[in-house]
Amino acid sequence: MLITTLFYYIAANRELPTGSFGQKKTVMKLGDYLTHVNPSARNQFAMQRLLEKYPEDEQIIDIYETVEDAAGIYVSGPISHQDTSHLLRYPWVYQVDPEGGSFRINNEMQKLAPDSYLTSKKCLTELFDYLNRNMEPGDSIELYSCWAHGAERFLEPRQPELDLVLDLSTFRLEEEFAWRERQYILVKK
Repeated sequence: MLITTLFYYIAANRELPTGSFGQKKTVMKLGDYLTHVNPSARNQFAMQRLLEKYPEDEQIIDIYETVEDAAGIYVSGPISHQDTSHLLRYPWVYQVDPEGGSFRINNEMQKLAPDSYLTSKKCLTELFDYLNRNMEPGDSIELYSCWAHGAERFLEPRQPELDLVLDLSTFRLEEEFAWRERQYILVKK
């Protein structure tokens, strides 16, 4: 059985910073969390399993105040084992993942799943903030999404009818936005 996954990419003409961006967390030892923050968690099945596996004073955990605090993006790469030249002009290609949300928001989501809407909007906000921080005036960056078929990526042609150009100086993230499958987005500053 072949598993397919939708991946998102950023292509730039120079190296970009990698890592996690936008999350707002507190890092503490598990024992401190169970003593000072949430003592009742000690009785939960998942916590008991964690305590069986790791000593309280050694395990470090991340604490988020809200679901929105847990949302952000993760940028990894650059990718060197895939040919992207038929889809992207720039040589520095990075994978970007939404953490805690998605790269799609709409009015229906806002009504039916408000937490998902908030976390997804935060992922999109962090994506565009990241691009803005890492671009100089006159620069452009390419965005592209596609399915991976096992280890192979970038097999299917892009959907030119979905091509989009965004100018960061005038772009405002509204209540609806979707970064679609096989969509090429040129972001200018």
